[in-house]
Amino acid sequence: MSEALLQQQIRLALGMRDDVFLFRINVGKFRPIDGGPRVIQSAPEGTPDLLGVLSPGRAFGIEVKAQRGKQREGQRNWQAAWEKRGGIYILAKSLEDVYAGRGITPHT
Repeated sequence: MSEALLQQQIRLALGMRDDVFLFRINVGKFRPIDGGPRVIQSAPEGTPDLLGVLSPGRAFGIEVKAQRGKQREGQRNWQAAWEKRGGIYILAKSLEDVYAGRGITPHT
C-alpha cells in the first residue's frame, strides 16, 4: 500500500472518532507567491504527518511510511523530543501499527 493510501486509511479510522482530534501536517519549504527571496518552512523538520489529541488530553504524532520507508534523522530527532515530553509517537506502516500498544485502540 502506498504511503498516501495508508495515511488516508488512518485519517478515516481516527478522524471520525469523538475521542480523537486529528489533523494533517504538510512539512516543506516554499517561496512566497510574490517571488520574494525568503523561504518559508511550513513546520519544523521531522514533524510527523499526522498530529492529534486522544481524550483525555494525550497528544500523539503519527509518521506514515510505506512498507519499505525509513525515518530520516530529523524525524528520529523529533520523535525523541516528543516522547521526552510525554507525547505518543507512532511510526505506522499499517493501520495495525497505530493500534499496537501505544494507547490508541480501535473504536468500537
